[in-house]
Order: sequence, then structure tokens, then C-alpha cells
Amino acid sequence: MATELILVRHAETDWNKDKRFQGQEDPTLNETGCKQADKLAKYLADWDIDIIYTSDLKRAFTTAEAINRYHDIQVIRENGLREIDFGKWEGLTYQEISSEYPEIVKKWNQDPASVNPPGGENLNDFRDRVGSAFTDIINNNENQTILTVSHGGTIKAYLTYLLDMPVQRYWQFETASTGISIIKFFEGKAIISSLNVLAE
Repeated sequence: MATELILVRHAETDWNKDKRFQGQEDPTLNETGCKQADKLAKYLADWDIDIIYTSDLKRAFTTAEAINRYHDIQVIRENGLREIDFGKWEGLTYQEISSEYPEIVKKWNQDPASVNPPGGENLNDFRDRVGSAFTDIINNNENQTILTVSHGGTIKAYLTYLLDMPVQRYWQFETASTGISIIKFFEGKAIISSLNVLAE
């Protein structure tokens, strides 16, 4: 048997819409996001899912709750699935942080693992945190179908961890709001069967 891991990114917030760094700040879903979550939930309604894990941040947990309306199974909050901590950049747009922190942003664009956002989390530490959280989830639910709801950065960081890629390449994965990616594990070996699929 295989262990199946379904990775879902949360639905839209106003900060997503305004392209603000959310990190571990906790905005709620906006009107569009609520509609996205409902559409996603209906799309997943007939899927066989054994357990749901979610980041404890509202945008992820609310999306997970919407999905679970059609399943009524255990939902576990896991703060290891939180987005990266962007520190003082949270709530700001890229233009705003570029204006306020030009030298740090320049270094961060060149090698994001070599410099931390002011007061924030290092990208390597973030990947290790995320990788550890997903590894524990998989090990604790062998041969089951696990759905996780988390964040764009979380999913990207985990994919670099899983594929043993430099974490600096995390930006090469696209993760749309409510995008679905699926990974199957056979005897510990991972196969990515779909990436960033949107509900129809």
C-alpha cells in the first residue's frame, strides 16, 4: 500500500490580493477566499481522506474546516506547517520592503538562505521545520490518505526538502490559492503525481 499526501494551499485573503507578505500574521479569508474554499471543498467531497492536518493560522484552518464539512474526520492543527516568519516584513508589499530595506532585499534576492528578514526566520531553518513536520505526519499515518492545508511557502519549502534541492530554488514551484498537489510514498520513496491543480 501507499501513503498519499495531499498538499493544499489555503484560500485567498486580502493580503494575498494586495500582495502583502503574510508570514505568521493571521488575516482571515476574504469574500473571494470563502468562495474558493467552498469550491475546493465541493471538489474534494468524494475523495477518500483519512485525516486532515492544518497550519494553525486562520487562513489555513478555515480552509480545512470547509473541506471537512464533507468528510467529518479528525482535523489536527500543526504549527510546524505555518508559513515562514517574515518578521518586520509582514504586512508590507515587496515595493515597501524594497524601499525600507534595500540592502537586505538585494541580498535576499541573490541568496534568500543567506540572510534573514529583519526579526524573521532563516529559509534553511524554515525548510527544516517544515520537513520535520511533514515527516512526522507521514510516519504517524502510514498507508493512509492525508490531506494537509498550509501555505505557499510551506509547500514550496517541503518540495525542495523532498527532492533534495537547494532551498534557494523554492520559488520555481507555483502554488496558487487552493492549489492541490499530491505525493505518493511507496516504501519511503516519493512520487509527485500532481502539482498545483485547481478545483474545477
